[in-house]
Amino acid sequence: MKLEKPVILAIIVLVAIAAAAGGYYGYEIWKEKQPLKIEKGDFAEIYYIGYLENGSIFDSSFGDENITVTTPFDEGNYSLTPMKVYVSDATPSKYPDGWVAGNYNVVKGLWEGIIGMKEGDEKTLTIPPENAYGMPVKEGVVFLTNFTGVPLKFMITEVNMTNVTMNMKWMPEIGENFTMPMYWYGNYLPYPYWVWKNATRVISFNETNATIDTIPNQLDNLTLYPFWENRTTASFNNTTVSLTTTPDIGSNFTYYGYTYTVENVTADKINISITYGNKTYYQEVNKTLTFNRTFSVTRLFNNIPGDYLEKDLEKDGYSFNKLAGKTLYYKIKVLRIYKV
Repeated sequence: MKLEKPVILAIIVLVAIAAAAGGYYGYEIWKEKQPLKIEKGDFAEIYYIGYLENGSIFDSSFGDENITVTTPFDEGNYSLTPMKVYVSDATPSKYPDGWVAGNYNVVKGLWEGIIGMKEGDEKTLTIPPENAYGMPVKEGVVFLTNFTGVPLKFMITEVNMTNVTMNMKWMPEIGENFTMPMYWYGNYLPYPYWVWKNATRVISFNETNATIDTIPNQLDNLTLYPFWENRTTASFNNTTVSLTTTPDIGSNFTYYGYTYTVENVTADKINISITYGNKTYYQEVNKTLTFNRTFSVTRLFNNIPGDYLEKDLEKDGYSFNKLAGKTLYYKIKVLRIYKV
Protein backbone atom coordinates (compact mmCIF):
# COMPACT_ATOMS: atom_id res chain seq x y z
CA MET A 1 0.00 0.00 0.00
CA LYS A 2 1.42 3.35 -0.98
CA LEU A 3 1.20 6.00 1.74
CA GLU A 4 0.34 9.55 0.92
CA LYS A 5 3.01 12.16 1.58
CA PRO A 6 1.06 13.89 4.47
CA VAL A 7 0.74 10.53 6.21
CA ILE A 8 4.47 9.86 5.89
CA LEU A 9 5.27 13.29 7.33
CA ALA A 10 2.92 12.69 10.25
CA ILE A 11 4.62 9.36 11.02
CA ILE A 12 8.05 11.02 10.91
CA VAL A 13 6.87 13.71 13.33
CA LEU A 14 5.45 11.09 15.72
CA VAL A 15 8.67 9.07 15.62
CA ALA A 16 10.70 12.21 16.30
CA ILE A 17 8.48 13.14 19.25
CA ALA A 18 8.70 9.61 20.64
CA ALA A 19 12.48 9.62 20.27
CA ALA A 20 12.77 13.00 21.99
CA ALA A 21 10.49 11.89 24.83
CA GLY A 22 12.45 8.69 25.22
CA GLY A 23 15.71 10.61 25.24
CA TYR A 24 14.41 13.07 27.83
CA TYR A 25 13.11 10.21 29.98
CA GLY A 26 16.46 8.47 29.70
CA TYR A 27 18.24 11.69 30.66
CA GLU A 28 16.01 12.07 33.72
CA ILE A 29 16.79 8.51 34.82
CA TRP A 30 20.50 9.15 34.29
CA LYS A 31 20.29 12.43 36.16
CA GLU A 32 18.56 10.80 39.14
CA LYS A 33 21.34 8.24 39.37
CA GLN A 34 24.08 10.87 39.50
CA PRO A 35 25.51 11.61 42.99
CA LEU A 36 24.33 14.82 44.62
CA LYS A 37 26.67 17.78 44.52
CA ILE A 38 26.64 20.57 47.08
CA GLU A 39 25.20 23.83 45.78
CA LYS A 40 24.69 27.17 47.45
CA GLY A 41 21.55 27.04 49.61
CA ASP A 42 21.97 23.33 50.44
CA PHE A 43 22.56 21.82 53.85
CA ALA A 44 25.30 19.29 54.52
CA GLU A 45 26.77 17.11 57.24
CA ILE A 46 30.55 16.85 57.21
CA TYR A 47 33.40 15.37 59.19
CA TYR A 48 36.22 17.85 59.67
CA ILE A 49 39.58 18.60 61.22
CA GLY A 50 40.37 22.30 61.60
CA TYR A 51 44.04 23.12 62.04
CA LEU A 52 46.61 25.90 61.71
CA GLU A 53 49.71 26.16 59.56
CA ASN A 54 51.87 24.61 62.31
CA GLY A 55 49.58 21.57 62.43
CA SER A 56 47.91 22.41 65.74
CA ILE A 57 44.26 21.39 65.73
CA PHE A 58 41.71 23.94 66.97
CA ASP A 59 38.54 21.88 66.41
CA SER A 60 37.40 18.59 64.89
CA SER A 61 34.70 15.94 64.64
CA PHE A 62 36.84 13.78 66.95
CA GLY A 63 36.04 15.83 70.06
CA ASP A 64 38.70 15.26 72.74
CA GLU A 65 40.42 12.42 70.89
CA ASN A 66 44.20 12.71 70.56
CA ILE A 67 44.57 12.98 66.80
CA THR A 68 46.76 14.55 64.14
CA VAL A 69 46.01 16.19 60.82
CA THR A 70 46.50 12.84 59.04
CA THR A 71 44.06 10.87 61.25
CA PRO A 72 41.47 9.22 58.95
CA PHE A 73 37.73 9.68 59.41
CA ASP A 74 37.43 6.10 60.62
CA GLU A 75 34.03 5.53 62.23
CA GLY A 76 35.07 2.03 63.31
CA ASN A 77 37.82 3.28 65.60
CA TYR A 78 36.62 6.74 66.56
CA SER A 79 33.43 8.35 67.78
CA LEU A 80 32.83 11.11 65.25
CA THR A 81 30.36 13.99 65.48
CA PRO A 82 29.44 15.57 62.13
CA MET A 83 29.20 19.31 61.68
CA LYS A 84 25.90 20.54 60.24
CA VAL A 85 26.46 23.27 57.67
CA TYR A 86 24.18 25.67 55.83
CA VAL A 87 25.89 26.46 52.53
CA SER A 88 25.30 30.19 52.57
CA ASP A 89 25.86 33.20 54.82
CA ALA A 90 22.15 34.07 54.74
CA THR A 91 19.41 32.90 57.11
CA PRO A 92 17.57 29.80 55.82
CA SER A 93 13.82 30.00 55.29
CA LYS A 94 13.34 26.25 55.84
CA TYR A 95 15.33 23.34 57.20
CA PRO A 96 15.75 19.65 56.28
CA ASP A 97 13.48 17.16 58.01
CA GLY A 98 14.83 16.42 61.47
CA TRP A 99 16.88 19.63 61.70
CA VAL A 100 15.80 22.10 64.35
CA ALA A 101 15.81 25.79 63.48
CA GLY A 102 19.16 27.25 64.49
CA ASN A 103 22.47 28.67 63.39
CA TYR A 104 24.29 26.40 60.94
CA ASN A 105 26.38 29.16 59.38
CA VAL A 106 30.15 28.67 59.24
CA VAL A 107 32.99 30.89 58.03
CA LYS A 108 32.62 31.92 54.40
CA GLY A 109 35.70 30.05 53.20
CA LEU A 110 34.34 26.77 54.58
CA TRP A 111 30.88 26.81 53.04
CA GLU A 112 32.23 28.17 49.74
CA GLY A 113 34.95 25.51 49.74
CA ILE A 114 32.59 22.54 49.91
CA ILE A 115 30.42 23.67 46.97
CA GLY A 116 30.68 21.05 44.22
CA MET A 117 31.65 18.20 46.56
CA LYS A 118 29.69 14.93 46.54
CA GLU A 119 28.77 12.58 49.35
CA GLY A 120 31.90 10.65 50.31
CA ASP A 121 34.30 13.23 48.84
CA GLU A 122 37.28 14.36 50.91
CA LYS A 123 39.13 17.62 50.48
CA THR A 124 41.52 19.97 52.25
CA LEU A 125 40.61 23.68 52.30
CA THR A 126 42.95 26.63 52.83
CA ILE A 127 41.04 29.65 54.12
CA PRO A 128 42.73 33.07 54.45
CA PRO A 129 41.71 35.39 57.33
CA GLU A 130 39.41 37.54 55.16
CA ASN A 131 37.23 34.47 54.48
CA ALA A 132 37.53 33.14 58.04
CA TYR A 133 37.49 35.27 61.20
CA GLY A 134 38.92 38.47 59.73
CA MET A 135 41.77 40.45 61.25
CA PRO A 136 42.19 40.88 65.01
CA VAL A 137 40.76 43.91 66.79
CA LYS A 138 43.72 45.96 67.98
CA GLU A 139 45.00 49.46 68.58
CA GLY A 140 44.92 51.62 65.44
CA VAL A 141 41.97 49.89 63.76
CA VAL A 142 39.63 52.44 62.12
CA PHE A 143 36.05 51.42 61.43
CA LEU A 144 32.55 52.80 60.84
CA THR A 145 29.99 52.34 63.61
CA ASN A 146 26.50 53.50 64.63
CA PHE A 147 27.60 53.43 68.26
CA THR A 148 26.49 57.05 68.83
CA GLY A 149 23.25 56.59 66.91
CA VAL A 150 24.57 57.78 63.55
CA PRO A 151 27.34 56.26 61.36
CA LEU A 152 30.68 57.84 62.27
CA LYS A 153 34.33 56.81 61.93
CA PHE A 154 36.23 55.73 65.06
CA MET A 155 39.76 54.57 65.81
CA ILE A 156 40.53 52.03 68.53
CA THR A 157 43.15 53.43 70.91
CA GLU A 158 43.30 50.55 73.41
CA VAL A 159 41.92 47.01 73.69
CA ASN A 160 41.50 45.08 76.92
CA MET A 161 41.01 41.43 75.93
CA THR A 162 40.58 40.33 79.56
CA ASN A 163 37.11 41.82 79.80
CA VAL A 164 36.79 42.54 76.04
CA THR A 165 36.43 46.30 76.27
CA MET A 166 38.06 49.09 74.30
CA ASN A 167 38.82 52.77 74.24
CA MET A 168 38.00 54.65 71.05
CA LYS A 169 38.44 58.07 69.52
CA TRP A 170 36.01 59.69 67.11
CA MET A 171 37.83 60.61 63.88
CA PRO A 172 35.97 63.72 62.60
CA GLU A 173 36.77 65.60 59.41
CA ILE A 174 36.44 69.37 59.02
CA GLY A 175 33.19 70.09 57.18
CA GLU A 176 31.78 66.62 57.86
CA ASN A 177 27.96 66.71 58.06
CA PHE A 178 25.75 64.34 60.04
CA THR A 179 22.57 64.18 62.08
CA MET A 180 23.33 64.92 65.71
CA PRO A 181 21.92 62.11 67.90
CA MET A 182 19.93 62.69 71.10
CA TYR A 183 22.68 61.04 73.17
CA TRP A 184 26.43 61.45 72.98
CA TYR A 185 28.42 58.84 74.91
CA GLY A 186 25.38 58.08 77.05
CA ASN A 187 24.71 61.73 77.84
CA TYR A 188 21.43 63.30 76.75
CA LEU A 189 22.06 66.49 74.78
CA PRO A 190 20.33 69.47 76.44
CA TYR A 191 19.19 70.96 73.14
CA PRO A 192 17.47 69.29 70.17
CA TYR A 193 20.05 69.52 67.40
CA TRP A 194 18.69 66.16 66.22
CA VAL A 195 15.56 67.91 64.84
CA TRP A 196 17.49 68.61 61.61
CA LYS A 197 18.79 65.83 59.38
CA ASN A 198 22.43 66.10 58.23
CA ALA A 199 22.55 69.73 59.40
CA THR A 200 25.35 69.45 61.97
CA ARG A 201 28.94 69.94 60.81
CA VAL A 202 32.43 69.74 62.29
CA ILE A 203 34.18 73.13 62.32
CA SER A 204 37.29 72.27 64.40
CA PHE A 205 38.74 69.69 66.78
CA ASN A 206 41.69 68.95 69.04
CA GLU A 207 42.95 65.75 70.66
CA THR A 208 40.03 65.43 73.05
CA ASN A 209 37.08 67.46 71.75
CA ALA A 210 35.34 68.53 68.56
CA THR A 211 33.50 71.81 67.99
CA ILE A 212 30.41 71.49 65.84
CA ASP A 213 27.59 73.74 64.75
CA THR A 214 24.11 73.28 63.35
CA ILE A 215 22.64 75.24 60.47
CA PRO A 216 18.89 74.49 60.33
CA ASN A 217 17.94 73.16 56.90
CA GLN A 218 14.19 73.16 57.63
CA LEU A 219 12.27 75.98 59.30
CA ASP A 220 8.62 74.92 59.21
CA ASN A 221 6.55 71.85 60.14
CA LEU A 222 9.12 70.58 62.63
CA THR A 223 8.32 68.20 65.48
CA LEU A 224 10.02 69.16 68.72
CA TYR A 225 7.49 67.44 70.96
CA PRO A 226 6.15 64.13 69.59
CA PHE A 227 2.64 64.83 70.87
CA TRP A 228 2.47 68.13 68.91
CA GLU A 229 3.58 66.91 65.51
CA ASN A 230 4.62 69.50 62.90
CA ARG A 231 3.72 72.38 65.24
CA THR A 232 7.23 73.88 65.62
CA THR A 233 8.99 76.54 63.52
CA ALA A 234 12.66 77.56 63.58
CA SER A 235 14.71 80.70 63.13
CA PHE A 236 18.44 81.30 63.53
CA ASN A 237 21.25 83.84 63.30
CA ASN A 238 25.04 83.58 63.42
CA THR A 239 25.12 82.34 66.99
CA THR A 240 21.75 80.96 68.09
CA VAL A 241 18.80 78.85 67.00
CA SER A 242 15.23 79.35 68.21
CA LEU A 243 12.39 76.83 68.12
CA THR A 244 8.84 78.08 68.64
CA THR A 245 6.04 75.58 69.26
CA THR A 246 2.37 76.50 68.85
CA PRO A 247 0.05 73.58 69.67
CA ASP A 248 -3.69 73.73 69.10
CA ILE A 249 -5.68 74.82 72.13
CA GLY A 250 -7.59 71.83 73.45
CA SER A 251 -5.21 69.23 72.04
CA ASN A 252 -4.39 66.51 74.55
CA PHE A 253 -2.48 63.29 75.04
CA THR A 254 -2.22 60.64 77.77
CA TYR A 255 1.06 59.44 79.20
CA TYR A 256 1.30 56.84 82.01
CA GLY A 257 -2.27 57.58 83.04
CA TYR A 258 -1.78 61.36 83.09
CA THR A 259 -3.82 63.41 80.61
CA TYR A 260 -2.13 66.56 79.33
CA THR A 261 -4.33 69.24 77.75
CA VAL A 262 -3.36 72.54 76.12
CA GLU A 263 -5.50 75.14 77.90
CA ASN A 264 -4.08 78.31 76.35
CA VAL A 265 -1.20 79.62 74.23
CA THR A 266 0.18 83.12 74.83
CA ALA A 267 2.97 85.05 73.17
CA ASP A 268 5.62 83.27 75.24
CA LYS A 269 3.93 80.45 77.18
CA ILE A 270 1.98 77.23 76.66
CA ASN A 271 -0.49 76.65 79.49
CA ILE A 272 -1.12 72.97 80.19
CA SER A 273 -3.45 71.13 82.57
CA ILE A 274 -2.42 67.70 83.86
CA THR A 275 -5.21 65.43 85.05
CA TYR A 276 -4.72 62.21 87.01
CA GLY A 277 -7.78 60.62 88.55
CA ASN A 278 -9.81 63.36 90.21
CA LYS A 279 -6.89 65.79 90.52
CA THR A 280 -5.82 68.46 88.05
CA TYR A 281 -2.54 70.37 88.04
CA TYR A 282 -1.43 73.30 85.89
CA GLN A 283 1.91 73.95 84.28
CA GLU A 284 3.52 76.51 81.98
CA VAL A 285 5.96 75.59 79.21
CA ASN A 286 8.10 78.11 77.37
CA LYS A 287 6.78 78.54 73.88
CA THR A 288 10.24 79.35 72.45
CA LEU A 289 13.48 77.51 73.12
CA THR A 290 16.71 79.36 72.20
CA PHE A 291 20.17 77.77 72.27
CA ASN A 292 23.65 78.14 70.78
CA ARG A 293 24.31 76.89 67.29
CA THR A 294 27.86 75.95 68.24
CA PHE A 295 28.82 73.46 70.94
CA SER A 296 31.56 71.01 71.90
CA VAL A 297 31.50 67.22 72.32
CA THR A 298 34.11 64.71 73.42
CA ARG A 299 36.05 62.60 70.96
CA LEU A 300 37.03 60.03 73.59
CA PHE A 301 34.93 56.97 74.43
CA ASN A 302 36.35 54.62 77.08
CA ASN A 303 35.61 51.11 78.37
CA ILE A 304 33.11 50.31 75.63
CA PRO A 305 32.02 46.63 75.74
CA GLY A 306 33.19 44.76 72.67
CA ASP A 307 29.79 43.18 72.03
CA TYR A 308 28.35 46.69 71.43
CA LEU A 309 30.64 47.00 68.42
CA GLU A 310 31.09 43.41 67.29
CA LYS A 311 28.79 43.55 64.25
CA ASP A 312 30.19 46.90 63.04
CA LEU A 313 33.75 45.56 63.34
CA GLU A 314 32.84 42.37 61.47
CA LYS A 315 31.46 44.44 58.58
CA ASP A 316 34.89 46.03 58.22
CA GLY A 317 36.68 42.67 58.49
CA TYR A 318 37.71 42.56 62.18
CA SER A 319 36.95 40.08 64.93
CA PHE A 320 37.57 39.36 68.62
CA ASN A 321 37.81 35.63 67.83
CA LYS A 322 41.05 33.95 68.93
CA LEU A 323 41.50 32.72 65.35
CA ALA A 324 41.32 36.23 63.86
CA GLY A 325 44.28 37.00 61.62
CA LYS A 326 45.09 33.33 61.03
CA THR A 327 44.90 31.22 57.89
CA LEU A 328 42.75 28.17 58.63
CA TYR A 329 43.02 24.69 57.15
CA TYR A 330 40.16 22.20 57.09
CA LYS A 331 40.32 18.52 56.21
CA ILE A 332 36.76 17.70 55.10
CA LYS A 333 34.68 14.61 54.33
CA VAL A 334 31.10 15.07 53.10
CA LEU A 335 28.63 12.62 54.67
CA ARG A 336 25.21 13.80 53.53
CA ILE A 337 23.72 16.51 51.36
CA TYR A 338 20.23 17.91 51.92
CA LYS A 339 18.25 19.73 49.24
CA VAL A 340 15.33 21.73 50.64
